[in-house]
Amino acid sequence: MLSTSEHLRYMGTAPDEFWGGSLLRRGLAHHVSEVPDWTAPAPIIEGFEHGDVGWAIWRDAILFEGRDEVVDCRFSFVLTLDDGHWRIMQVHVSMAQSNLDFSGIEHNAFAELIEAARTGYERVGGEGAAVIMFTDVANSTEIANAIGDRAWAIAIGGHLDLQAAIIAEQEGVLVKTLGDGSMSSFGSASSALRAAIKIQTASAAADSDSNLKLRIGVHAGDVIQTESDFFGTVVNKSSRITALAQPEEILVSDVARAMASERDEFDFSDPLTVALRGMEGRHSVSSLIWSHPD
Repeated sequence: MLSTSEHLRYMGTAPDEFWGGSLLRRGLAHHVSEVPDWTAPAPIIEGFEHGDVGWAIWRDAILFEGRDEVVDCRFSFVLTLDDGHWRIMQVHVSMAQSNLDFSGIEHNAFAELIEAARTGYERVGGEGAAVIMFTDVANSTEIANAIGDRAWAIAIGGHLDLQAAIIAEQEGVLVKTLGDGSMSSFGSASSALRAAIKIQTASAAADSDSNLKLRIGVHAGDVIQTESDFFGTVVNKSSRITALAQPEEILVSDVARAMASERDEFDFSDPLTVALRGMEGRHSVSSLIWSHPD
């Protein structure tokens, strides 16, 4: 997986562990073979790609054979896409050491930020009204299989960026992304429906081989809000409404429709009474009418 570029680099923990290019490719296997056998019980692995570059990190507390000491070890990788294959351009290996041991100074800035965030999180959790909107790509599995994982990831990434910009423009908050979709909240139904129309219009106008077709669902009511998420029946119902929508459809609950109708700005289909998976009773929903671009 090593790049053939002379810009290939390796930086380790020891002072003299800095190698590159062809020397690194010839010697890395021998260097690794000198490391005693070790086990890592619970590695944490993360990665990210953007275009032709990406990064990955691996970290865990490892135990070397024949030694009782547990060592916190970290690897980071910079990767490039070369002829369709991810190859390593840079490796950085380090054995963790505290700032106090290293420099004689304890760094508390991030610890204080984390503690402040944790305290704020504990204080939030009351009920409040919100308009919740979900988006979802119809037939996403079939599209991903047809165009390939890389093209799919690029298409979804660009699409979610587009959604985020429109949601912010309509004074909404992107709560989280959900694989190929998103969940957002708004202070008014009108803002949510404007965002939904703009997202559908932009998606339909996009020149893309992936041909993504969205389903959008909107519902409103009291939710349980934490610092970074929303919970409750309203959130669940909005998700179920989205799952019921057809490709390129915006499906709106009776509550959200009533709130938005006060402005006489939107056109809806006649209400339908439907069953929603996992929810008792029958529910009224309407399709928000929007103009497909030519």
